[in-house]
Amino acid sequence: MRAFMSYQTADKEIAARVAAILEEFECTAFMAHEHIEVSGEWRLEILKEIEAADLFVPILSANYYNSIWCKQESGIAAFRKMTVIPLSTDGEIPQGFIAHIQSTKIDPAAPRYADLLPGVAKHDASFVIDKLVAKVGKSGSFRGAEANFELILPYIGKATRKQVVDLLNLSTDNGQVCHAGLCATKYLPPLVKSHGKFMDKDKLTQLEGGARPVQQGGLTRWERGWPERTSRIGANL
Repeated sequence: MRAFMSYQTADKEIAARVAAILEEFECTAFMAHEHIEVSGEWRLEILKEIEAADLFVPILSANYYNSIWCKQESGIAAFRKMTVIPLSTDGEIPQGFIAHIQSTKIDPAAPRYADLLPGVAKHDASFVIDKLVAKVGKSGSFRGAEANFELILPYIGKATRKQVVDLLNLSTDNGQVCHAGLCATKYLPPLVKSHGKFMDKDKLTQLEGGARPVQQGGLTRWERGWPERTSRIGANL
């Protein structure tokens, strides 16, 4: 997936922060100031990149509509019927041919995944789900796992059986996910109920058990995860 970043020069640092989030999702983000060489033909390069892009991401501010380039870029995006994801830094709203599209207000210093995901999912929900499943699987802390899981929850209803099972398998393999409080008690149980029957039996047993080894004083003890399954787990252990 490719994104065209449309911004006025004064907002290029903000655009770069947004582009970095897209790049994390393996979405190539084009920024004219970064990717066109000084001696390059700007007009032709911009037209080529807009034509190649799937997403058009304008960084709206008081500066944006003072730029003839930005106005023309947004007009071309509208003509091509691209997926437009307007991000507003100061409350500026889309104008002209993209005036009908709702913008998202962002923190210019710290744009978030959640600012971009609805727009990207509008273009390709399956793409977003695949990337978020992988992100959950790479969670490095309990709090991070919960935050990552919260990103994917709005799209679970559009996930395929394979995507949900992949999410459950990756959650099982990562103790930071399956033992995170909200994941263990709120997020995972409904998915196990609906899709557990499609999992490998050993994986399902491991996930339902929710038990993990903990080293303490040179000994290994087992902590139990999902409270409602504690009695059965105790019998197994």
